[in-house]
Amino acid sequence: MLKLDIHVHTVHSDGRGTVEQVLNVAKSKGLDGLAITDHDTLRGYFEAMGLGADLVILPGYEVETDVGHMLVLGLEELPPAIVDVKYEDLVTWSRGLGGLVVFAHPATGRVRMERLMRCKPDAVEVFNASYPMLRFFVNRGLRISKGLGVPGLGGSDAHRPKDIGEAYTIVEVDGARRDDIIRSIREGKVRFEGKLSPVMIRLRAGIGYAISRAL
Repeated sequence: MLKLDIHVHTVHSDGRGTVEQVLNVAKSKGLDGLAITDHDTLRGYFEAMGLGADLVILPGYEVETDVGHMLVLGLEELPPAIVDVKYEDLVTWSRGLGGLVVFAHPATGRVRMERLMRCKPDAVEVFNASYPMLRFFVNRGLRISKGLGVPGLGGSDAHRPKDIGEAYTIVEVDGARRDDIIRSIREGKVRFEGKLSPVMIRLRAGIGYAISRAL
């Protein structure tokens, strides 16, 4: 069993922590590893790999598509386009290279289930530690995950090092090879656990949710 935070940001996008700080906190909180998922860049991942941390580091990044934000895990390259990205194109491209597409914090926005059913993500981030409320948002994420028939994951969506590992994913896998972890997630050998981040972090997320519902 590996305890992984699959959604973490650093100073290479809109996070506040350096890569070294992120790795130190992850280790201090008992994580086995994490995915650094900065927006539209792999710089944080490659820097982490160069530091030789005693952690599993999954390549990842967050991409805004016309369906919502997606985490791409397992690939050491960016998609051909990172602006005006069509969701289906991202899924097709990622899968062709063996990557994993995770629908990030879907409970905070409008969900286009008809498109998702025609082209399913590989997993859904059911538990995001920045959700304004636990039960409502996690239950909504669960409905999306179960409706699509794909695994539900947990991630902190940490933008500060101290919030890393608040929510996480337990992956059942033999060893710590990247391909095996990606395969286990795809096969649903996972469960999400954790708690919500401090209230001010969640308040900002709640304001964003209210704005998205009003649009």
